Amino acid sequence: MFGSKKDKNGKQPMGQQKAKQNPNNETDLFADEKERKDEIELTAWKKALKNTQKWKVLIILFICTGLVAPMVSVRAINTLNEMGSYLTEKYKEISGDKPGKQVALQAVYSWLDDDKGAFQYGYANLWWNGATEVSTSTSDDSNGSTTQYWSHQMSLTDKSDGSTRDITQLVAVTDGVATAVGTPTVLPKTVTSNSNTDTYRPDDYIQLDQNTSLTNVVSAWSKAYIGKDSNALTVLVGDPNSDHMYQPASLGSYLNSSLDWLVQCTKDGKTVDKQNKSDNPEWAAASVSISFKPYEKKVDASTANDPNADTGSTSDVETSVTVLIHNPTRGSAKIVDWGAEGSLTTLKAFSNAIDRSLIGSSSSDDDDDSSDSSSSDSDSGSGDDGSDNDDSDSSDSDSSDNNSSSSSQNSDDGSVTGDPNEGPND
Repeated sequence: MFGSKKDKNGKQPMGQQKAKQNPNNETDLFADEKERKDEIELTAWKKALKNTQKWKVLIILFICTGLVAPMVSVRAINTLNEMGSYLTEKYKEISGDKPGKQVALQAVYSWLDDDKGAFQYGYANLWWNGATEVSTSTSDDSNGSTTQYWSHQMSLTDKSDGSTRDITQLVAVTDGVATAVGTPTVLPKTVTSNSNTDTYRPDDYIQLDQNTSLTNVVSAWSKAYIGKDSNALTVLVGDPNSDHMYQPASLGSYLNSSLDWLVQCTKDGKTVDKQNKSDNPEWAAASVSISFKPYEKKVDASTANDPNADTGSTSDVETSVTVLIHNPTRGSAKIVDWGAEGSLTTLKAFSNAIDRSLIGSSSSDDDDDSSDSSSSDSDSGSGDDGSDNDDSDSSDSDSSDNNSSSSSQNSDDGSVTGDPNEGPND
């Protein structure tokens, strides 16, 4: 009646003996069986949970990785594509075709025609080096079309001395249509521009009126620039640095020059605000067109009497140069820099200067002209001398003429010279 009690979990309290169970008591047997079953299930669940916990983590990781990996891959591929597109654009920008490249090349090839071009000894290795956008203008018509001006840089090898000459061609691009502008500019070291149709005019700049004194300055500078007398060009530039000299283009004999346009600008060739317009500005830029006759080929003595030999006769050639002028409206005006046609913003006073030690002694065009003139006088004088010699018979006169002619043809520099001991001879 007062048997031992069990705790709420069905276990015998400590310190209390478990009462003997009656094997015939079915209630107690059922309770013990249920207790053992619960304990076994609980232990199994703990073991299963302990054994499967790691697998769950791994499975979750695999699932997450499977979901995230495609997104990461797509993002990485997009990033690579964007980088590839960016690099491609940069490569095209640096080395790819620029607007008007073919038009520029065609214009330069036409200007460099071997029969009547500036380089009478010929040229080789004409290369396109790149292009720079120099300005942009918008038309005032209803369409409002925009025109871009590109300066294309090229270089070639002059066969007369193997030197590299730089040429640039200015090209106007309007609505995708490229047109060559101006004539080629040939510089001793860099820059040029050429054209066959339009004339470039910087519309964004303030236009200035030309005066007679400036025309004379431009003519003197053009003669020195197109010739080969570096001393004359240096004097006309008026560089205060006595260590500086200026290399002329050495293209030919000067014929004439003209100013195509004259605009006010800053000392760096940039535009000036309209409120700062001046009738006597300190700086101006201008386009100078120069006509010249290229230097002729020297005739070899062995072919001098050959009627079929190439005499090296040349036709007149025109080139255009953009110049920077200091005090353009005053009597002290000087051209202090020059560059490719249309490239106003590249101008800077005395930037074409080179060290005096790099230029050897230069010959004057006047010296060459006087040499040619004296040889020409020598030719005419010999005829008169032979005709006035009454004491000599006709055969002696012919023999004397032939000898003097032979002597003149053997001149090293190709000019015709007479015998100084005999006076003028043909």
